[in-house]
Amino acid sequence: MPIPPFRIRPWPLVAAVLSFLTLFYSAACPAKAAAVRPEQLLAAMTPEEKVGQVFMLWFDGPSVSADTDMLIRDRHVGGVILYAAPGNVVSPEQVATLTAGLQGTAAQARLGLGLLIGVDQEGGPVARLRQGFTVFPSQMAQAATGRPDLARLAAAATGRELAAVGINVDFAPVADVNVNPDNPVIGIRSFGSNPANVARFAAAATSGYRSVGTICTPKHFPGHGDTSVDSHVGLPRVDHDAARLGAVDFPPFRAAFAAGAPAVMTAHVLAPALEPGELPATLSRRVLAGVLRGRLGFSGAIFTDSLGMGAVAATFGTPEAAVMSLAAGADVLLIGADAGRPASERLEAMDKVLDAVRSGRIPATRLDAAVLSVLRLKARYGLLRATDLATPAADFRARLATDADAALAREIATRAVTAFGPLRALPASRDAGTLVVRPSLGREAIDAAAETGINAWSGPQTLFLPADPDDAAIARAAALARTTRHVALLVTDARKNPGQRRLAEALAQAAGDNLSLVAAESPYDLPLLPRAGARLAIYGETPAGMEALGRALFTPFRPGGRCPVAMPQAATTPQSRPN
Repeated sequence: MPIPPFRIRPWPLVAAVLSFLTLFYSAACPAKAAAVRPEQLLAAMTPEEKVGQVFMLWFDGPSVSADTDMLIRDRHVGGVILYAAPGNVVSPEQVATLTAGLQGTAAQARLGLGLLIGVDQEGGPVARLRQGFTVFPSQMAQAATGRPDLARLAAAATGRELAAVGINVDFAPVADVNVNPDNPVIGIRSFGSNPANVARFAAAATSGYRSVGTICTPKHFPGHGDTSVDSHVGLPRVDHDAARLGAVDFPPFRAAFAAGAPAVMTAHVLAPALEPGELPATLSRRVLAGVLRGRLGFSGAIFTDSLGMGAVAATFGTPEAAVMSLAAGADVLLIGADAGRPASERLEAMDKVLDAVRSGRIPATRLDAAVLSVLRLKARYGLLRATDLATPAADFRARLATDADAALAREIATRAVTAFGPLRALPASRDAGTLVVRPSLGREAIDAAAETGINAWSGPQTLFLPADPDDAAIARAAALARTTRHVALLVTDARKNPGQRRLAEALAQAAGDNLSLVAAESPYDLPLLPRAGARLAIYGETPAGMEALGRALFTPFRPGGRCPVAMPQAATTPQSRPN
């Protein structure tokens, strides 16, 4: 039989050559990277570049140091997270210059991929950017208004401000259902204790971020709302059975996903109903791949909470936790500026993940899936080409702390003020006949803002005390109370500080019905306190919250907030809505 002539089929060969040239050209010319699909970028990446892309790391200082340059250009990190404590946040101008410098550094790497730049800007007590930015009331305050549309507007305004200074990821909203009054880490960060209500507000906030093109990460899956341990220092346990998880913890996440959340953040919590192997959710394939991807059908990017937190670092070590979380199904491995953790852990974690990929402990397909998730997220939000992101907007300062955003914050804070029982002591006099007593919260930024807000009321005497006042401080406050017509005590954390409870008792004896008790942070403090002429909650001492409290104390004002958490009977039914 004659041998058939050899035939060259040109088109498959041409296609292969063109594909190779496209990848080569994009690698040699980063400016063209944005025109290349994520799948093509993935094919052009080295193992080291792939591993770098799944890490999001903290760094020191207000500018791009040699260490930060190394992380971005030599270790190819996919993103960074900003904190106030390591000096990343000084002023709006500095933040805008920093983020542009970070993207400029990324543009010099081989592929020139843009960075994810994230921050925790939830509002209320967790807002890394304060001076020169709008600090919105806490999520619990937002829920107390009964208006999800205001939560959507607040999220959109927050996203616009972050974008103005070059930040593209907000680790918010908190989707945890806070059903535990003793929860040491969630509290007023939550929208409340009713799953359906939390779901409405989580969806609204997600919609707000989405409307302005900010990546948001509803957190902390599968739920951190019924814990009594702070995962920053220990490993919490959630003993809800599968039915309760489905009825209480999951609805806000489902609602946020339905609203278009592009990402989610995991929790370092034990949930035996989901993972009987005593692994934190962040490290559990059953939770991430089985429940989050499988049962809930989430297809976006999965971010870990910081792998430097005590819940995982103290038990597994940050490098090992990075390997385990990636193997379990996480896409972005976050290492934040956690107290007591050395900077060297960042490189150790990256090296350990690379070794795990090379040894086969982490399948190459799992790493590729995570990298592809990151690249698709960046493509969706216009972050593939760092050169497009390396210059601050000329008018960025005009987009911050606008009159409209300040008015929105004031509206939320005003509508959130909640009265428990009659207001026999109010309105009080603004003059020296009123004594305002405020124990510290122990958080410098919030304490300073509260003191500024109280001083702005002008007229009342003020007494600032330690967080847990001793008998001498309590006696001094009671003596002053006996010489004034009205006393307002702003309780900041009576559940942890018995001195605040004794202070409230002493002031109640001294002032009687002329005492107003204000739960300045957590409303759960109120059932621990004595009877008074007025009992209010403001859900956090933001500038807008302090202004609203001043109005509630010193003007004919009818608080109209509705407490978003279930309260013991000691706290009576909230009053009607404001005028």
